Amino acid sequence: MYMNRHSLQPPNLTTAKQLKLVLPAVTIGGLVFLSLIINSFRVNPSTQAGRISLIFGAAGLLYMIFISIWGIPLLRKQPFFGWSLAIVSGLGVGVIDLYQPELMPGIPLPLSITIVVILALLSGRWPTYLFALMVIIANVLIFLYAFAGQTEMFILEAVLIPAFAIVITETILGLRNTLLVEMTRLQTLNRVARSLASSLEMHQVVSLVSSAIQNAFAADTYYVGMLQGESLHMELFFDDGEFFPATDIEIKGTLAGRVVETQRSLLIRDLVAERKKRNLPFIIVGRQRTSSSWVGTPLKMNGHIAGIIGVASYQKNVFDEGDLELLENIAQQAALALDNAGHHAEVETRSQQDSLTGVLNHNAFLTRLERQAREAVGSKKPLALIMLDIDHFKLYNDQFGHLTGDEVLTNLCQVIRRHVKKADLVGRWGGEEFVISLPNANGPQAFHVAERIRTTVENLAIKDRVGQLIPAPTVSQGIALLVDETMDFIQLVDLADQRLYIAKDHGGNGIEPTLPALEENQPQPETQDTEA
Repeated sequence: MYMNRHSLQPPNLTTAKQLKLVLPAVTIGGLVFLSLIINSFRVNPSTQAGRISLIFGAAGLLYMIFISIWGIPLLRKQPFFGWSLAIVSGLGVGVIDLYQPELMPGIPLPLSITIVVILALLSGRWPTYLFALMVIIANVLIFLYAFAGQTEMFILEAVLIPAFAIVITETILGLRNTLLVEMTRLQTLNRVARSLASSLEMHQVVSLVSSAIQNAFAADTYYVGMLQGESLHMELFFDDGEFFPATDIEIKGTLAGRVVETQRSLLIRDLVAERKKRNLPFIIVGRQRTSSSWVGTPLKMNGHIAGIIGVASYQKNVFDEGDLELLENIAQQAALALDNAGHHAEVETRSQQDSLTGVLNHNAFLTRLERQAREAVGSKKPLALIMLDIDHFKLYNDQFGHLTGDEVLTNLCQVIRRHVKKADLVGRWGGEEFVISLPNANGPQAFHVAERIRTTVENLAIKDRVGQLIPAPTVSQGIALLVDETMDFIQLVDLADQRLYIAKDHGGNGIEPTLPALEENQPQPETQDTEA
């Protein structure tokens, strides 16, 4: 799940790019073998030394051409071909060592170094070391059984070739792995930026940040937290392979608190030592384990810190400055996306609200009512609907002006909100008519809500534009019940509307049906007859 910089695979380079990497070494190798061909003509191709030099030179030149044209594509398709390449190269250099007296002096050493570079670039560490080992073995055998008198040359090659192999291989692999880490980071950041740019929901942004952290960091635990006063609300919290529910923690004296206080990112390689040094409190959330390294960065929106991204590991020295820089870049993209998501949510909310009262508008209420009704019918749980209308509202507009009429409407909505629960829906049906959805409420419960609204409204103290008290409004209300009376939410609305006008016809300031009627129509629990 996590990117481990100690077990990186070679970058997925194209054949052309790999050829460009090894071309200098292949060219040097080709020149070495070409020099053998030229040497064969210098010493006369008809002699044994000339023939050996010509054969080795031509074979080696063809070998370098093979690597350039066919070797790289074969390595991409069959990774084990790298081992074959190492074995063939080791045998070839061993044979050249054997015939060294017949060739130009000093040929095996530069040739071996060239092949080490090629193998390190194309095949990796262990095939390269296999080649070096084969060359060492060849030198030892040749020294022992063939040319025991030529001590200095063979000892020199036996020492220099493995030394060069180690230095060159580890340098190349170190550079390759460093580049791969940077490539992975850039790819991660690019992928995150593209994904976040099209995310308009907060949960989508948080999910994308989670995926980015999992792909880019060797993290055992991480979180995305939003500041809420002196607390940090963890929208996302992952620890040791498990996601935990959102939770709040006090940030005073914590690492998150230091990030907020300094408004800067923080990298701690040895968290245990740092905590002892600064006497920081241990706040353990999730698994009861203590992190050993930590990196965190602020989420800045419009110039102020809105949240924090924290990443930790149970091992020391896991994160470095490169990780910190990547996390900062991810945080910048995430903060921008969260800000956009917030604006989108605000626009979306406003598009669903009545501009004067702040309750749901007609269309938004119907959409949500349909969802609630579907859930109620599916679970066979009650749902009550109250249709409400201000009695003689036109008189308020005509006598006291439309601004005072607006004041009456906003006061009414404030009253309704005080008497309903968070899960209930309140909407403006049109003009002075409002509608309330009460999930899990039966007839008598809905009546009590309506009655509290009615009595509170008729006791409102509302002033006109000059500060004079005006007569308190009254409301008429109609109640209809889903499941008990109908299974269709449109019929539910029509039934509540009809009862509203029955209440108005009865003089207003009333509720229809009455409480006794609602209690009488309450479904009775099933009873089971028992024998005496």
